[in-house]
Amino acid sequence: MPDLTGKDGRMAAALTARFCSLADGSSIAFAERGEGSALVMVPGWLCHLEHNWSHPAAASALEKLSAARRFVWYDRLGCGMSDRDGFELSLDNDVEQLTAVLDAAGIRRTDLVGYSFGVPPAARFAARFPGRVNRLVLYSGFARGTAMMPRETLQASTQLIRADWDMALRMLASHMLPNVSSADLRWFAGFQQVAAEPETAARLLEHTWSMDVRSELADITAPTLVVHNRDDQVIPASAGEELAAAIPGARLHLLEGNEHDPFIRDSGAVVEAILDFVDGRPRTSATPPQPPTPALTPREQEVLTLVASGATNEQIAASLGIAVKTVERHVTNVYRKVGARGRADATRAAVALQLVPPTSIA
Repeated sequence: MPDLTGKDGRMAAALTARFCSLADGSSIAFAERGEGSALVMVPGWLCHLEHNWSHPAAASALEKLSAARRFVWYDRLGCGMSDRDGFELSLDNDVEQLTAVLDAAGIRRTDLVGYSFGVPPAARFAARFPGRVNRLVLYSGFARGTAMMPRETLQASTQLIRADWDMALRMLASHMLPNVSSADLRWFAGFQQVAAEPETAARLLEHTWSMDVRSELADITAPTLVVHNRDDQVIPASAGEELAAAIPGARLHLLEGNEHDPFIRDSGAVVEAILDFVDGRPRTSATPPQPPTPALTPREQEVLTLVASGATNEQIAASLGIAVKTVERHVTNVYRKVGARGRADATRAAVALQLVPPTSIA
């Protein structure tokens, strides 16, 4: 069995891949670490048993999760160390994969975390097998795939993945992690490249867009926490709000951030929210209040609007009839007031202030 010890030594406590099979013979790879009550994570779009945790922040998240629980995760079919060909692509098959992993690991009841594209399978499993789920956490997810993006965006994304995987990787990495360093973006793009082949990535994205579990959410009886970054750039917070509203008694916890991946930038807040909930620890506030609206001068509003439109400092200067240095000073002040660390943040602020339409967000 493959040894999954990380190159940096962080995963020195021997992570060993195990394998289980579906009725059709498809082989699923899974791993576990830690002791105690089970906590199982249903993976997102792309996954890889080892490389999921090769980033230092992700390795830290793994340490915290496995220190608290018997943490189990797996590669969905088509990805990582699981079979990459010859499997059925359906939501029921996704649920069968989760069931097979639980059975192979000898887990009768578990706390369950569904992440991103793993949310619909986790929700369907909880609805159909209430006796097997203690508590349910749904992070950065949705009840229906159409809540993620318009069909036109889906088609453009899958076309790019199939035509130019390298370019698609860079685009997807910057979209999922808009505020990280260039080294982090390279790591994330590299992780996606080893996780799946481009055709599989495109098919999985199309499959995800077709998912819809809205009619099953009312059947979930497990205590449920829906966690979402308020400004998630891949799956909007409104999708998380829809989830929480449809599940009886579900709590919504919005985090202040715009990343989609839970374990790269601010993994501490995500891990804390998950462990607090599954351990039954109360939180002071399920949804932090919105920060106060920044006070921008009329000129600063003009500059922010042009920044959001994609204009360069030189173009802004020409449009407003002012010096480039003056534009730079305005941009600095605007970024400080709205808490922006880059053009993507500034664009989201412009949308929030209703200076530009939501369609301005890529």
